[in-house]
Amino acid sequence: MFKPELKDVPENPGIYLYIGRNDEILYVGKAKNLKNRVSSYFTDLEHKPLKTLKMLEAARDFRFVVTTSEAEALLLENNLIKTEKPRYNVRLKDSKSYPYIRITDGEFPKLLITRESGHAGEYFGPYTEVAALRGITEEILRAFPLRTCTDTKFKEGRVCLKYQIKQCLGPCENLISRNRYSDMVKEVRDFFNGDYEGIKERLTAEMMRLSDRMDFEEAAKLRDRIRNIEKLFIKQTVVLAEDKRSIDVFVPHTFENVSGITVLFVRGGKLIGSRTDIFEDENPEEVLESYILQLYSSVVSFPEMISVFGLEETETLHDAVERSAGRKVVLRKRGFSQLYALGLENGKVQTELYMKKLSRRKDISLRLKEITDYEGEIKRVECVDISHLGGKGTVGVSVVTVDGEFAPPQYRKYRIKSAENDDFVSIYELFSRKFENIKEGSEPMADLYIVDGGIGQLNSALRAMEEQGMSVNFISISKGRSIKFMKDRQEDSIESIHLPGRKNALNLKKNNPVLLFVQKIRDEAHRFAITYSRKIALKDFKKSPLLDIEGMGEKSLKKILEVYPDIHNEKTLTPQKLSSMCKIPLPLAEKVVGFIKFV
Repeated sequence: MFKPELKDVPENPGIYLYIGRNDEILYVGKAKNLKNRVSSYFTDLEHKPLKTLKMLEAARDFRFVVTTSEAEALLLENNLIKTEKPRYNVRLKDSKSYPYIRITDGEFPKLLITRESGHAGEYFGPYTEVAALRGITEEILRAFPLRTCTDTKFKEGRVCLKYQIKQCLGPCENLISRNRYSDMVKEVRDFFNGDYEGIKERLTAEMMRLSDRMDFEEAAKLRDRIRNIEKLFIKQTVVLAEDKRSIDVFVPHTFENVSGITVLFVRGGKLIGSRTDIFEDENPEEVLESYILQLYSSVVSFPEMISVFGLEETETLHDAVERSAGRKVVLRKRGFSQLYALGLENGKVQTELYMKKLSRRKDISLRLKEITDYEGEIKRVECVDISHLGGKGTVGVSVVTVDGEFAPPQYRKYRIKSAENDDFVSIYELFSRKFENIKEGSEPMADLYIVDGGIGQLNSALRAMEEQGMSVNFISISKGRSIKFMKDRQEDSIESIHLPGRKNALNLKKNNPVLLFVQKIRDEAHRFAITYSRKIALKDFKKSPLLDIEGMGEKSLKKILEVYPDIHNEKTLTPQKLSSMCKIPLPLAEKVVGFIKFV
C-alpha cells in the first residue's frame, strides 16, 4: 500500500492527487488542511471503505497543490474531476448539459429546445427528460403560437404549413404586429416565471373586450388559448404556491444501506424535474459539495437559490458556487420542509428501483460465471463487432457495460487495416491491438469479452489472446443455422452461445436473462458499428465500389449515400424508390439495385 511522506505535506488548504502506475490520476480530493486530510487515510484502516483501500493499493505516487482558500480548492478539484475523470472519484453518470427551453433575441423571437449555452436569449430550465420537454414545448406552442422556423426560412417572407394549420400567426408576412407578438413572448416568460393567474386574467379581459366589439372570431382564438394554458398548468406539479423563485434543492439520503443524493429543480413554484444519483461506497454528505459543483458545470444558468440539506458548514460551497455563477446566489441549509420530504420520497423510490436492477445484474453476473466457469466477479463486459459496407471500409468496435449498464465513454472504434470483408482476420487484428493497449495500460481489461459471430470468429479472438500471452474470458453469439427447426418452439432460442473448447453450441431459452443480456449488448455493438461504418462511408465515398458502375459520378453517389449510408444492406430496395428518394435517373438506379443484390 502506497503511503506518501507526510512530513512533506503542508497544513495549507489545497488539493491532493493519488497517481497510478501509468501516471494517471486515480483520485483527487480537496482539504482545508492537507496534512490532516492525507494522514486520515492511514488511521483505522480496517474500517476504511473497500474503494479507498483499492485506491491506495493502486497508487504509485502522490502530489498536492496549495490554494489560497478551501473554496478555490473545491473549484480546482471539480475542474480536475471533469477533465481527468479519475477512476476513484464520484462522478455524475450523465455529465452532458441539461436541456433548456430558450427564447431567442430579435424582433420576432422563437422558442426552441437546446443544450447549448452562450447564445443570446433567455433560458428556462433545466429539465431532466427531453421527451417530456418536447411534450411541454408542443403544449406551450398551442397556447402561445410563436414561430419555430429557421431564420433563413423566416427571411423568405412567406407563410408555411404551420400558419395554415394555425400553429403560427405569420410574422414572416407581418400578419401579426410586433407589439402583439411581443405581448405573446412576454406571456411565455410570465408563464415560466409562474404568473399563470396574471396571464389568464389579461387574456380573459382581452377576450371579453373583443366579444363586446362583436369580434367573435378573435375572441374564440383567445378562448382556445386560455383553455390550452389551463391544460398546461394542470400538468405542472405545484410544490411552492407562494414562492416563485428558481430553486434547486439537494437532499442526501440513505435507504437500505444504499446512499444517494436527490436534486429537485423548482421554477416558478413548479417542480420541472428531478434526478437521483446512487453512491454505493460513499457517505453522501462527504461528496455533496463535489456533486453540486459537478452538476453546475453542466447547466446553462444558475438558480436564484440553492437549498442544501445535510451540510453543516456551507461557506466554502457558497463561495465556490458564486465564483462559478459569477453573481450572487442565495444558499440555504434549513427550511423548505415540504421539498425535503419530496426529495426523500423521490430518493426512496429511486433507491428501490436501483436495488431491483442491482439484484438482476448480480443474477446475470452469477449466471455468466456458471456458463464460463469464471472464478472472479463479472462486472465489466465488452462486446466486439465488425462492419463494412459492400466489402469496403471495414471497421471494428467494442462496446462496454459496467455492472450491467452501458458505458458509452468507454466505447472504442478501430479502422481495420489488414483485411476487407474477412471477419476472421478483422477480429484477430482488433483483439491483437486491444491486448497491446491493455499491456500498455491505455485500456482496461474486461472480465468477459463477447464476440458477435460463430465459432470461427471466436477462435480468431482466442488466437490473438494466446499470441499476446493473455488469459481472458470469451464467448460468442451467432444466429444458429443448424437449429432452424427450433423457430416454432417457444422455449428455445434460434441464437447460439459458443464457448471456448466446447464443440456444441449452447442454446438457451428465449426468455433466459443471460441470453437477453448478451443479445442486448450484441445489438448495441451492431448499432455502434453500423453508425461508425456509415460515417466512414460518407467520409471515404470516393473509394466506394459503386463508382465502378457505368454512369455513376461522385455527385450521384453522394446523393445515394446521404439517403442510404448502408446501401449495400438495402437488398429489398426498388429502382423506383431509389430514383425517387435520391433524385437520380431511373436507369442508373436500376444498375445500383442490380449491383447491391449480387455483392
